Order: sequence, then C-alpha cells, then structure tokens
Amino acid sequence: MALPLLFTIPPSNRHEIILLDTSSKPTLKSLNKQITTTISSSPNCAEFMGKYKSKDTTESIQEMKIHWSEAGRDRKVWPEYTIVTEENLAAVIELLKLGAGKDVLEIKVGKDE
Repeated sequence: MALPLLFTIPPSNRHEIILLDTSSKPTLKSLNKQITTTISSSPNCAEFMGKYKSKDTTESIQEMKIHWSEAGRDRKVWPEYTIVTEENLAAVIELLKLGAGKDVLEIKVGKDE
C-alpha cells in the first residue's frame, strides 16, 4: 500500500507530493533518499534563481517534522508538530494514514559541511 505524503521546504513555497510505500517497512534512510531524489528533479522544488546556484555545494536533509492538522484534534493536548526520528517513524506513518492527507511533512534542508 502506498501513502500519499505532501512535503514542504520552508521558508519558501517549495513542495512536492510523493507516494511512500508502506508495504515494506520504511526507514528514515529510505524516506530521506526518496525525498532528496524528488527535490533534485521536481519543478515544484526548484529554487527561485536556482539555475545560477553553484553546482559544487550539495544540500542534505537536516530535519524532518510533521505539522499536524488542527482538524478534528484538540489543540490543548495535540502537539503542533513532531520531529520525525527512526524510533517514531512507524507510528508517524500510522497517524498519517488516519489523517487522510491533512498533515504535512516539513523538510529542513542545509548545506553539507
């Protein structure tokens, strides 16, 4: 089964929707690779004036967090966001399945050092 997943790259409007294969147990590494590949090829993820950017610098994902939708959730007890880790990835995916496209994965991208 595949789960549609919307991710954004703040502070800009860069985004894309991917299908996350949940039939095999996804790992943070496989999710990272799928998102990195998508960022490099997607027109929705293209940076403004990115064609003038140096090709020598590579960017990598530094942090992933889920911004939870407020719809149907009590904001007094439900968090605004959750940082995605290897330990909570399976649980986050299960909650995403229940959310039916309401929640958004936010990707923090930075330069490799």
